Amino acid sequence: MLTRCWPLLALLLAAAPASACPTHDVVLTPGGASDAPKQVEALLDTPFVKLVRITLRGGTELADHAVPTAITVQALAGKGTLHTGDQADPLAADHVVLVAPGARHKIVPAGKEDLVLLVHLLKMGAAAGTPAAACDHHPGGPKGEHPGGHAHP
Repeated sequence: MLTRCWPLLALLLAAAPASACPTHDVVLTPGGASDAPKQVEALLDTPFVKLVRITLRGGTELADHAVPTAITVQALAGKGTLHTGDQADPLAADHVVLVAPGARHKIVPAGKEDLVLLVHLLKMGAAAGTPAAACDHHPGGPKGEHPGGHAHP
């Protein structure tokens, strides 16, 4: 899977802005308890990347869908399979799957155990040319922000 993604990964890295927002703390501990078969929690949402935790309980599948941006998917807990067309890629803590922008995919947990996923939605170019100004829109502000002002010079 990784060798097929090198051209896409190179394109994404080349499109990255020269400067970016300061670092952000993201807590990966489990969120609030829920009985819902699927729980989606936004952990971070910036102009450049959105980080989401998806919990699929009791073998619940994530239905076939597409996302307009490139994404990476990794299992934080449990195991499963990410299907794109006739391709099937394993999801586990030691394996990250890169999905091309617009590619239809679905996720099927292994058995009836819960599957907790970490998904990065890569929004490269969303704020091209204005990385410092784009950082002003973070909820709660970026880590290291100066009181009453922005951390960027």
